[in-house]
Amino acid sequence: MLNKNEKKVLKVLLSLCKNNNTCLTSHEEIVGHLQSKEYLTRKEIDDIINNLVLQGYIDNIITDNKGKKCYCVTIQNKGEGFIREEKDKKKVLWQRIGITIALAVLSFVVTITLKAIF
Repeated sequence: MLNKNEKKVLKVLLSLCKNNNTCLTSHEEIVGHLQSKEYLTRKEIDDIINNLVLQGYIDNIITDNKGKKCYCVTIQNKGEGFIREEKDKKKVLWQRIGITIALAVLSFVVTITLKAIF
């Protein structure tokens, strides 16, 4: 299970690598794609990327590009299915909310009907 920051970084990596499932990116580029309120340090991003590698979402090779540390990221099959899983989770959540509301309305109607009868 991914935490909030891991999900955000994975979404950024998926958007950067969407053409060919591989990209060369840096800490600054990842932070630039996050919302302005959120800032992750280089160590936090390193830890998040290492966790994503361990969980099988991506493969990562750390490279040196003109004296600057870069990540060579390859999206794995599990990473490609991440967006679909997120949509499925939201769909199930909305279905549960709908069922809960429908059952509450049904319960209210049955209560009113029973009070009218008795």
